[in-house]
Amino acid sequence: MNIRNRVKAFVPGLAPFAVALALLLPASESFACSCCTNTAQRRIGDVTLDDDRFDEIARLRFEEAATLYLSDDDGATVTGIDKPDTHYRLAAAWQDGRLTLTFRDTAGRLGTLALARPQRISIFEVDPRDPAPAGGLGPRLYKEWKLTGPAVGNGIFTGGTGDGQTLTLILQGRGNNCANADDFTHWTLTTHGPKANYVLYGALRGAER
Repeated sequence: MNIRNRVKAFVPGLAPFAVALALLLPASESFACSCCTNTAQRRIGDVTLDDDRFDEIARLRFEEAATLYLSDDDGATVTGIDKPDTHYRLAAAWQDGRLTLTFRDTAGRLGTLALARPQRISIFEVDPRDPAPAGGLGPRLYKEWKLTGPAVGNGIFTGGTGDGQTLTLILQGRGNNCANADDFTHWTLTTHGPKANYVLYGALRGAER
């Protein structure tokens, strides 16, 4: 179907001048506004983690450097890690719907944390009121996608896993309304439960093609 027929099919009875205007726009701009955003837009809540969104998450690649967050107490309240270190080398891999994160501290000691694909994902996408980029497709939203599941781990993380303990992986970035792995630039991993209290964070280096 050519562009003129597509315009008529999408909007029956469209006035001739509007058809002419649509014909002057590239097809990508005329029909891609499911990705467009609006000033003051907010989308906050839990949704089903469908295959399309999960496939984008699985494309993410993690930088090798990971850091343990230390507050003003200089790590005195960190629990769930054996001999906490400030910096770690990270290797991350998705396999059979499970993200495995392997951390090596500066002394060479290892620990692995694993997060299985959850059924739902928490979405936080808001307009931060920064100047909108050129192109007329709306502002870039600040995004956080959160995946939470039971804490599974070994090595230096063994003491912070088990019953009642969960992990939350937070993916952070900016983008439009469409789900796209390339929007995300940073990650944060937090713990919840009685056995562990720590936050690890790092950067993402683009998505697999």
